[in-house]
Amino acid sequence: MTSLEHTVGAIAELTGISVRTLHHYDEIGLLEPGERSPAGYRLYSGDDLRRLQRILFYRELDFDLDTIGAILADPARTDADRLREQRELLTARIDRQQAMVASIDKELDARRLGLTLTPQERLEIFGSTRLEDNAARAEAQWGGSELWDQRRRRVAAYSAQDWARIRDEQADIHRRLLDAMAAGVPADDPAVMDLAEEHRLHMHRRFHDCDHEVHRTLAKAFLANQRIGRNYDDMAPGLSRYVHDAIMANADRGDGARSQSRG
Repeated sequence: MTSLEHTVGAIAELTGISVRTLHHYDEIGLLEPGERSPAGYRLYSGDDLRRLQRILFYRELDFDLDTIGAILADPARTDADRLREQRELLTARIDRQQAMVASIDKELDARRLGLTLTPQERLEIFGSTRLEDNAARAEAQWGGSELWDQRRRRVAAYSAQDWARIRDEQADIHRRLLDAMAAGVPADDPAVMDLAEEHRLHMHRRFHDCDHEVHRTLAKAFLANQRIGRNYDDMAPGLSRYVHDAIMANADRGDGARSQSRG
């Protein structure tokens, strides 16, 4: 035996393939060792090892042995062709697995928010707007707080019908804010501040306690273009600033009203 030849035991140890499997590959003609020792033992050359590598690649891709044999026996395929083909197949598998990981991450994000809707229900109700988009960011900001716990408890109890009503309520408020901005009504106009107050009460009723200070915090997130609830600038450029300003004006109005009542 030369230094370039390996026994079946050595190949099994090197690759992790059992001796029995290597014997089977030999018996069906998939991987016949190039040499035999004087005692009749199988001896594998470097070319045999490269062929085994191809076989293991295709097995990893769930090809059956007959298909692998046909691929390797195809005279139209060079060794380089097979390597390129295997690279393309592995890349496609990686893409599928990454998509699966992304899907799992989305579901974990939804569960962190307490959402109990199925992915299909979320798609039917909210379309491409995904409530779980920034769950990690929201959890980092609010996680562990009473507001976060309130939100999780409330949304965990919502049915698909509840979410449809919430969506419609939000859409109505957003539409009227957009109409006011388009009409050139200042953000600190009393009518626009009333809309901001509707928004605050909607959050307070549907998600968590939302006094004027909490509402101010949410407004800053809107202005920072974070998707906490809705990216207003997806509806119209500048709407996030308009909503922010309306919320701030309404909060200041609320502070002033409380000061007068105490006075």
